[in-house]
Amino acid sequence: MEKIWKLLAIASLMLVAMASCSSDEDVTMGEDEVVQFCDWPTAIQLTEEQKQMRDNNNEFAWRLFQTTQEADGHQGSSILSPLSVTYLLGMMDAGAAGCTRDEITGVLGFGNNVAAFNEYCKTMIDGSAIADPAATVKTANCIEVNSTLGIGLLPQFVDDMKHYYYAQIDALDFTKGNALDKINSWCKDHTDGMIPSILDQLSPDMAMIMLNAIYFKADWSARFDKKYTRKLDFTLPNGTTVKRDLMHIKVRTFFGKNDSCSVVRLPFGSGAYGMYILLPAEGVSLEKLIQGMNFQELNANIQNNTLMGDIDVLLPKFETTNQTKLIQPLRDMGIKSAFDPFSADFSNMTNAPLFVSVMLQKAKIEVNEDGAKAAAVTMAGFTYTSYEPYNKFDFHATRPFLYLILEESTRSIFFIGTYCGD
Repeated sequence: MEKIWKLLAIASLMLVAMASCSSDEDVTMGEDEVVQFCDWPTAIQLTEEQKQMRDNNNEFAWRLFQTTQEADGHQGSSILSPLSVTYLLGMMDAGAAGCTRDEITGVLGFGNNVAAFNEYCKTMIDGSAIADPAATVKTANCIEVNSTLGIGLLPQFVDDMKHYYYAQIDALDFTKGNALDKINSWCKDHTDGMIPSILDQLSPDMAMIMLNAIYFKADWSARFDKKYTRKLDFTLPNGTTVKRDLMHIKVRTFFGKNDSCSVVRLPFGSGAYGMYILLPAEGVSLEKLIQGMNFQELNANIQNNTLMGDIDVLLPKFETTNQTKLIQPLRDMGIKSAFDPFSADFSNMTNAPLFVSVMLQKAKIEVNEDGAKAAAVTMAGFTYTSYEPYNKFDFHATRPFLYLILEESTRSIFFIGTYCGD
């Protein structure tokens, strides 16, 4: 896989920019080629264990995307940052114990070595920031504790959050209006304004909020020339066509094609980051492509691009913003107890009985002739469980009693009766 990646990087960095037209009205590309070379990117160094974690995390990313697409009913454009979810789950996992920890690490595929999990996240946070000098990649984490509820974070958890995740940890009075402003300002500041807010209101009963932000910005290795952008037909999922601004470039690179889709990679900056575009084959819907492809097939489509050619690329300029609710998709994938007030176990984070009552992500992407920028904020809100210490008592049915038999989901009484000992 490493060899294929290097081969792809070398080939895809040789982009062909076509000669200028004779006039502004003439938007037909010329035939002259200009090969543009870029600096070598800095590879993120992973151990063999971390490479396996990377593979497992990529599989988690695809499953999460499929699950959220299924939950949203495939309606319209979408943007999701699975890595942002991974970092937030990593922080949650560091504070989890028992079944809650097992479920989180099991779904992520990282095993039960929490220190190794945290180290992998730290390596990715550190490495992604310097992988390409021509790209800007920033990651930030934050924990805001409701000071009015007296939540105390355990010292080891605080140390881990600061060491592995560089987390900012503060105490806020959630009953005051400026607490919501501060949380939203943090999101805006760490996404260059792309995600101006994460919450519309802040419940004073919420005990703690955990946040992750990822920001990405990079120019294409060879930019699309704006004079070749034209309004052309774009077919919508329902089969109708509309006019959209389509950018145009010719790329000499490897590409792949099979019965379900074709794929091409457009690199950013020095080549450390790239956009893979999977175009469904004629007669194959995007929904069918997404839901019918497992991770191994996705990985093969991305990695096994063995045909070399001059690819004539038309790509829409676009901007997508959306919000994804994460609790149900993660439940469907196997993380259940973290969201259950009766079974959540975050005893490695705090002595307070907490569960995750809200978890969502806001994300945005902008793609144009110069390049792309994208940002995501993933948020988890922790609330006190309804758990109270159990009182001990006896129940000795040694005298007449009433009984009912009912269906639990509807509370419909099927039988009712008494027993008097006869």
